[in-house]
Amino acid sequence: MLKIKNKEKVCIYKKIVLFIISICFIQNILFAQTTKIIGRVIDSQTKEAIPFVSIIFKNSTIGTTSDFNGRFSFEIKSNLHTDSLSAINLGYIKQTKFVEKNKFQTIDFELNPTEFFLKEIVVVAGENPAEIILKKAIKNKELNNIDKLEFYQFESYNKIQFDVNNITEKFKNRAIFKPFKFIFDFIDTSTVNGKIFLPVFLSESISDVYYRKSPKTEKEIIKGTKVSGVDNESISQFLGQMYQKVNVYDNYIELFQKNFVSPVANFGTMFYKYYLIDTVVIDNKSCFQIMFTPKRKQELTFTGTVWIHDTTYAVKKVEMRIANDANINFINTLLVNQEYDKVIDSIWMLTNDKMVVDFNIIQRDSIKDVVGFYGTKTVSYKKFIINKPLDNSFYNTPTNIILEKGSFNRSKEFWDTARHDSLSPNEMAIYTMVDSVKNMPIFRTYVDIVKMITLGYKVFKYWEFGPYFKTYSFNKVEGNRFRFGGRTSNFLSTKIMFSGHIAYGTEDEKFKYGLGVIYMLSKNPRHAIGLDYKDDIEQLGQSFNAFSEDNIVSSVFRRNPADKLSMVQETKGYYEHEWFTGFSNTFTFNYRNIYPLGSTEFKF
Repeated sequence: MLKIKNKEKVCIYKKIVLFIISICFIQNILFAQTTKIIGRVIDSQTKEAIPFVSIIFKNSTIGTTSDFNGRFSFEIKSNLHTDSLSAINLGYIKQTKFVEKNKFQTIDFELNPTEFFLKEIVVVAGENPAEIILKKAIKNKELNNIDKLEFYQFESYNKIQFDVNNITEKFKNRAIFKPFKFIFDFIDTSTVNGKIFLPVFLSESISDVYYRKSPKTEKEIIKGTKVSGVDNESISQFLGQMYQKVNVYDNYIELFQKNFVSPVANFGTMFYKYYLIDTVVIDNKSCFQIMFTPKRKQELTFTGTVWIHDTTYAVKKVEMRIANDANINFINTLLVNQEYDKVIDSIWMLTNDKMVVDFNIIQRDSIKDVVGFYGTKTVSYKKFIINKPLDNSFYNTPTNIILEKGSFNRSKEFWDTARHDSLSPNEMAIYTMVDSVKNMPIFRTYVDIVKMITLGYKVFKYWEFGPYFKTYSFNKVEGNRFRFGGRTSNFLSTKIMFSGHIAYGTEDEKFKYGLGVIYMLSKNPRHAIGLDYKDDIEQLGQSFNAFSEDNIVSSVFRRNPADKLSMVQETKGYYEHEWFTGFSNTFTFNYRNIYPLGSTEFKF
């Protein structure tokens, strides 16, 4: 069946080539205006990690807390007005260290214990205060969970970035990548684990999202989309629904087809230990800061911190990563950071959502020399409208993801206004790098080669020659078969596509041919009509999944001789109708005349 998908496929293969090229480069050059710090806090005498230590920049409100392993990290995009970082914890002497601005650095603290004496210690039995707060949060789930709402809508700004890490000198020095050494200027360092990485892919989309509880419906209208400089609608639509949604109020959080126990699950105390650390103010709201860690090893759980509002007991913020011994194929580390805010009366909505995944396709005991990847999803939400439904006809349309006309070709002025946050230096550099590589003649050569191998067609702007693997084949009836075919490309038209082929056999000395046309009534949802005619050979009864007879692969690898072929004269008309995403019907009319060839005989 003919489909107008050529332009989209071409751009996908450009992305594949660019991705392969990019994974082979690394260098220690960091972006200005970003200060990145990772570190650890330990006891100077026992050398053991100290959890829950306050790490604060001097004379500022910027700070964090060390985790259960004493580790902490910062990534600050704006200019710092201080050059000192302090570690403060009860029972230890405060320690301050110098910070180099606009650089990546590792700062470790070794705290010295203070000496003090108590005349008397009174221990009073009682319930863990962190668990008391958690139970109140669980009790108020239905009030604070957005799942209670009948209708809501918001504007969503979504960024997805892929980076390459663990790149070796062997990969970097391969001759095929020699023309692209300027990419060395685009590397960065992660605060997740200190790995140096090369950003290679970035997508942005700005959407309006509409939700109806019953019957459950979610619509997304993509107003603008941008994919590493490639203007491709199919990729953009895929990325619009790519991210996995995490609702911390659910008892189980599904990530990569695994169900993790939420830290605020109804039965969370069976899986987690909770520690009340402090009471802090976030966005003028007083919150309890509670850290949690798994009770047992090798369970699908998280470790991290949750901030719970002290009045409504809603989750204000959560920072968590999967437990170190949680077993997920290819995943080394996965982090989830979310922020919530009260938007109307007692209604809390997710306002910021970030997920970072560090994964390796190849698993080994040591992954230091194996190329790996970071995937980072960042989503922010604004312009909330609660319980103001639109007309039912809007929710009942079959298409759930809609691309506005011109959404893949928005201006710089549009993005400067529409973005919820400005791009970081390395995000801006991705667009620069991609555009620079795409404009190199050698890159376009690589694209043509990969595209022809995988797509099967050689593109000549308005015409695509192919499939190339059908150019030559052989069988006992035709002998050597030579075929010339092709189809029109989207440069000619995105609504209508013509196709055809002509073939000649040296043994039977006959010409065969085929013609076709398809017209797209609608692309989303897909509605199309088509008409085909062919006068060519065919192996009757052959599976639709098998190779056809007229290609070099089946000619070389067939086990039995192709001597039971038939000449088929076929006229076919068809109509495709997509009712909703994932469900469609094709209505077909066929008229065929079949004549035996070779040793084939028809008996009546």
